[in-house]
Amino acid sequence: MRISVTTQISSLILTSLFSISAYSAPRHCIQFGGMGLAEAIDKTHLVAALSGEMTGAHATITRQQKTKTGLVLDMEHHFISNKNGLLKTKDKAVLTTVLGKDKTYMLEIKYKVIEAKGIYAGYKGKFHSYGLIKLGKGQVILRYKGEICK
Repeated sequence: MRISVTTQISSLILTSLFSISAYSAPRHCIQFGGMGLAEAIDKTHLVAALSGEMTGAHATITRQQKTKTGLVLDMEHHFISNKNGLLKTKDKAVLTTVLGKDKTYMLEIKYKVIEAKGIYAGYKGKFHSYGLIKLGKGQVILRYKGEICK
């Protein structure tokens, strides 16, 4: 009995596809979001009370660079939840000057999870926030949203 090359290749492809799907674990994701109010402790550290999945955060500014339109900050955050979870992130914050508002900036932060503990152990992902920051007063109001998966 002869089996054509096309039949053999088709059979191999189908077997491979079924094998891959059978061995891939289901992906578990958590979508989250909320609001935050932050205060500067000093020139490089902030703390925040958050609503939503996360309940608090601590931020450290590790580098600051002036741009034509404002500032770019390299940051690290520790986010905590009241469900016994912690996320550590490395971040990039872009601050854009608000014209006519002294030391007030539009704020956009992109977070990348580098460590997850507690109920978030094994989760990875990226999320973002946007809002306003008043540098002269060290006050921030923002909205955060994103998804982490494992």
